[in-house]
Amino acid sequence: MALLRDKLEELAPGFTKGSWVKNGMLFGRHSPWAVMSLPNHTESPEHFDLGFSTRLGESEAGLIIDCISGFGTGPAAFDTVLHIWSETSGACFLEMATGGTGRYATHLRDDDPAAIPGWHTISSGVLGYGPDDASNEVLQAAVLDSQILRALAAELTPDLDRPELNGVKVYLCRTPDSTIAEIRVNGEPAVLASEAMAAHPWPNVAVSAIARFYAVAVHPT
Repeated sequence: MALLRDKLEELAPGFTKGSWVKNGMLFGRHSPWAVMSLPNHTESPEHFDLGFSTRLGESEAGLIIDCISGFGTGPAAFDTVLHIWSETSGACFLEMATGGTGRYATHLRDDDPAAIPGWHTISSGVLGYGPDDASNEVLQAAVLDSQILRALAAELTPDLDRPELNGVKVYLCRTPDSTIAEIRVNGEPAVLASEAMAAHPWPNVAVSAIARFYAVAVHPT
C-alpha cells in the first residue's frame, strides 16, 4: 500500500497528505476514502485484487473491485500492476475521490455512445499494452471505436446488481489465433457480456496484445 500511496501522490500531488496504511488498507485523512488489497482469487502470485471506496461508512456503497495481472515476478510485477491500475480503475478512484471534475476519468451521460445506457458512467481511458506497440495500438483503437459498454448493454446491464456504484472491468487479450475477453461487475464474472465481447469482430494482431479499461456505473438517470 505504501507503493500505491506513492503512485497516487505522483498523479495527484497533495492528495495523500495525512493518509495512513493499516492492515493492507490505505485510508484518507480528511475524506471517507480507502484503497485496499483483497484476497487473490487466483493461484498466480503476479495477480493482485484491489478495491476502493470513496464513501466509507455508507453500508449501501459497496467496494469497487478490480483485479490485475502484472508482468515479471515480485516487485517488477507489482510495478506493472500499479501502472495498469493508475490508468484504469485507479483513474476512476481519483476522479471520484477528488470531486469529479473530469481530470482523471471521463463522465459520460446516459445518452453518450460510450456510456452504459440509462446510467451516469465514469470511464477511464483504454490502455493498450504488450510486447508490440503496433499491435497494442490497433487493439486499443478497436476497443475505443467499439463503444463496447453500449454495444453489450443487453448482456451487461442485468449484472449491475447495485442501485449505484457498480464497478465494471473490461479486459481483452488478442493473439494471432485466440481471443480472451473478460468483463467483471463488482468483482464477479459477467459471463454473457464476456462471451458477447469475445464474439465481437476484433482486428488481427501480429503478436499478443491487451486492451483494458474500467468504468463505474454511478447511478441510474
